[in-house]
Order: sequence, then structure tokens, then C-alpha cells
Amino acid sequence: MRFQNLAAALSVASAAIAAPADAAAEKRAPSAADALDWAAAYTKANAALAKLSSADKIKIVTGVGWGKGQCVGNTAAINSIGYPSLCLQDGPLGVRYGTKVTAFTPGIQAASTWDRALIRERGQFMGEETKGCGIHVLLGPVAGPLGKHPAGGRNWEGFGADPYLQGIAMAETIEGMQSVGVQANAKHFILNEQELRRETMSSTVDDRTMHELYLWPFADAVHANVASVMCSYNKINGTWACENEGVMNKLLKQELGFKGYVMTDWNAQHTTQQSANTGLDMTMPGSDFSGGTQLWGD
Repeated sequence: MRFQNLAAALSVASAAIAAPADAAAEKRAPSAADALDWAAAYTKANAALAKLSSADKIKIVTGVGWGKGQCVGNTAAINSIGYPSLCLQDGPLGVRYGTKVTAFTPGIQAASTWDRALIRERGQFMGEETKGCGIHVLLGPVAGPLGKHPAGGRNWEGFGADPYLQGIAMAETIEGMQSVGVQANAKHFILNEQELRRETMSSTVDDRTMHELYLWPFADAVHANVASVMCSYNKINGTWACENEGVMNKLLKQELGFKGYVMTDWNAQHTTQQSANTGLDMTMPGSDFSGGTQLWGD
């Protein structure tokens, strides 16, 4: 059952966040211990999900509204198995909505230090403040846009146009954030290189360019055990990112071995069945954001 798989991918993520590695380590490939962590988490999640109805499984993977309290997205709580409502909040520079919170240094400035330990520490501090606010998922860091277009409006959120530098900084940030028990979210997957009217555009790319430039930082994010990935608003070679078999199932989940869950950017889902079958795991935020239509759930 597809929604069993969706719910499993979502519910295992927090349990499978690996312990922080040595900041000086060169580990950029999943280890045997990582695989065991994910396998154990999936076993635990599937046992819990076996107790639920299809309706409850759908609730786990469907947003229940925009701006509930301190969250820009929430999922439903399933009390029968002790599964909480997840609180999701922006963003790449720390907690977006809140009082007495920190606006951390932009990614482009953090990367310009060329200091891996400092970049990791920045991620850890963002994670600590996020957790202190009662937020489960921080929607960052950013690897898309990569920033190859100098006029890109959100280039500063990421770590620069060099995919190697971007990937190292993504991994260090993710490991720092998740070391304190907060889920990181690598976004925007993928080829989200233009901010203006990005919901209307299609990014055309060949396989070599995809792998050598745009996919590279997300590969490092996966190797750092990122809990979640956000699919983007744009189309990729004519197909919406959030229902694109080639990028979600084939590149991200099969080729890179991503074990976490894929969520939509807000209102980026366009179909019910196709999105589920091509790799989408969670839709956000619900039906009360900019007149969006909720395609899963009630």
C-alpha cells in the first residue's frame, strides 16, 4: 500500500537521525551503521503503522493547516500510537516566525569562512534554538538555487555556486542541526534557480549537468543523513518536480539512497495519484494557504 510506505518514510526520520560525527571527518558516504539505524527505524515505524487505519496513515502525511501557532506547517497527531503533530518552520537562517529568536548568518557568508567546524556549529546553534521553540522540522538548509544565475533572488540563502563547497556546507549544517534532535530539510529539490514566477517555469537540463552541478550538494545532504527533502515549485524537463519520477524516485531515492521523506513546497502538489507514485511522501501545508487545494486527506 503506497500510503503505508509514505507514512513509514515520514515517521522514521526522527528516529533515524544519526549521532553527530567528528567535525574533522571526511565521511561523505553512508556507513553500515547508518543503514542499520534506518533499517531499525523502518521496522519500528511499520510495526506502529500496522495498528492504524488508512485514514490515519493519510493524516500523518498530509498538512493540517498554515500558521498554526508557531508553525508554518503541521501534521495530524495520532494519539493511539503516541505519534505527535509535527511542527514545521522556516528556515535556512533559523526560526522564521517567533519572538526573541536569532537571525543567523546567511549561508553565503558562512561558506565564505571555509571553516567546516564553524559551519557545523552554526547548524547546531540553529537546531538548538529550533528545538527550544518546540519545532520539530527546520526547513533548511538550501542547495537550490545553486546560484549559477547571479541575479537569483535567494542565492544568499545557500552556500555558493560551487557544488563541492555547497555540498560540504550542506552536510556540515545538517549534521549540526540534527545532532540536537531536530529534523533538517534539504531544499529546494531541484533546479529551483529562479525565484520570480517559479511556479510557472520549467528548468531544462541534461544528465551530466544535473549530476555534476545541481544534484551534487543534495548527494552530500543524503550522505549526511538528512531527514527530509523538499521538492520545488518548478517543472524539470517539462514535469512538475513534486511528481517527477526521474528526480524523486530514480535520482534521489534509488541512485542516492535517500531513506527519509520528501515533502512538497507549500502548495506544490498538482496531482493525487501521480505524486504519490513518483516519490512524494508528504504534502504541505493544507487547504488554507493561498487558496490551495488539498489533494490527500479530508
